Amino acid sequence: MPVLSAKQSAVTSHSALRQQRLDVQLRQLEFNALLHRKLDLERLFECLLTEGQGFVRFDGLQFLAAERGADIMLGFSRQHRQRFELKLGQRSLGEVILMRAKPFTPRDERDSERLVESLVYPLDNALEHHKVTMKAMTDGATGLRNQRAMDDLLPREIRLARRVEEPLAAILISVDYLESISEHHGTQVGEQAWQSVAETLAGRLRESDLIFRTESDEFCILLSQTSLDGALVLAERLRQEVDRCVSYDNVQFVLTASAGVTELSVTDDAHTLVSRATDALTLARTAGRNQVRALSPEDPTDGNDPTAA
Repeated sequence: MPVLSAKQSAVTSHSALRQQRLDVQLRQLEFNALLHRKLDLERLFECLLTEGQGFVRFDGLQFLAAERGADIMLGFSRQHRQRFELKLGQRSLGEVILMRAKPFTPRDERDSERLVESLVYPLDNALEHHKVTMKAMTDGATGLRNQRAMDDLLPREIRLARRVEEPLAAILISVDYLESISEHHGTQVGEQAWQSVAETLAGRLRESDLIFRTESDEFCILLSQTSLDGALVLAERLRQEVDRCVSYDNVQFVLTASAGVTELSVTDDAHTLVSRATDALTLARTAGRNQVRALSPEDPTDGNDPTAA
């Protein structure tokens, strides 16, 4: 029979158990403080995914937003899941799903519940911050994302395209002389015209596509997993859709649109990508408007020569 010394005792001392509990409580407090410092919604869940591993192992998580926020998916989708609906009083904050490849044990389930409970107040703060931020990034006339949102999201989309090694295309659309509707029919009709065009363009896009109204009163569309050829086909379709999408007092306006198309190169950043799309749009305008022009990353023109296409 093996002999155990005091240091080898299989029985954990009371002081050691107390120290273990204190260590866990300290880690929990540090984790909670870290969550409270994350006001950005996606950063909050990134923190939950990475730092939460110290309490329970999981491979991915999903957040399904309720009245506020946006759906988020991080990590890997797995077969075994735990779902938690988060509430603050009577308000639903959304649903959090933890996923992993192997089943959750009863202890894992308890640890997961405690982990997600830590999210309630930080999530409420992040959702309110998201609401305020989205308002600041929304164009009042069209309801689309504005230039500020584009400056924020375009670098992220470029990083994502490179990470997954998929193409990313950009379309820049200008509705020819749309501002003249306001001049001839008043500001209210002009705003309705902008909204009608925005709804028409957005209605032809996929959920994964992003559309913005820029500070130059153009529409910039980012197409994930789309090559230059695919973007050209869509741009031509959108150009045709703009015609007669605006009406007032049962009278339809005949509108035309010009579009510039390009795709992301290995050396592009947000500025060079938009600059090349702008050059392509300039080609379409100087060639007579109501048409689509494209510039590939390899095209030598810088947009100063309107005859280069």
